[in-house]
Amino acid sequence: MKRMTLWTGVLVMVVTAIAAVAQPPPGAGGFQMTPEMQKRMEEFRKWREAHRYTFQLTSTLRGLEVLDRDAKTKLTPAQAKKILAVLQPLRNEPKLTQDEAKNALKQIKAVLTVNQLNALARYEADRRNRRGGPGGGGMGMRPGGMGGPGGAPGARPGGPGGARPQMPNPSQMKDFNPFKPNPQLGPFGQRAAEYWDSFFKGLQQRASGK
Repeated sequence: MKRMTLWTGVLVMVVTAIAAVAQPPPGAGGFQMTPEMQKRMEEFRKWREAHRYTFQLTSTLRGLEVLDRDAKTKLTPAQAKKILAVLQPLRNEPKLTQDEAKNALKQIKAVLTVNQLNALARYEADRRNRRGGPGGGGMGMRPGGMGGPGGAPGARPGGPGGARPQMPNPSQMKDFNPFKPNPQLGPFGQRAAEYWDSFFKGLQQRASGK
């Protein structure tokens, strides 16, 4: 099956890339973060903390690829239908509130078995250690990992022309709903929209028994 690449991974890769190029080896030249970039990074950190339940939700959804690797923890069509029933109403809302994200997370975990929850817990622990490194196959999701097809603009330091990595602007994400396209984010938002379209298509296929 194809690899699942999601919004959470995109944001983590952008922050990680910026942090990497901001700290060159001792005695080496290279890119240094400007005060403006440092300010933007702090704003982004605060924004992410304010949306912690949203990111817990998207991280759990990303973890569904882990369940799909093993026949013992793979989502059943019935489970996929229940998860879709939780997520679909959220797709067109202008803003995903923290209460909505928290409730959705609770409902989705209630659908999963003990074995599946344990697999997710192991995935979360591993993800924290690897900071969102690439995983295996997913449920028919978009092919390519971070930096591959569908990668985030500016997520890789030293890109074409030596372009500096770009960080999303928190002021453009005040009404943040990861499942709804945000035209203000330009190509970055377009890529995220493509990720989620692929995710939902894969979940719908599983719900139909494919």
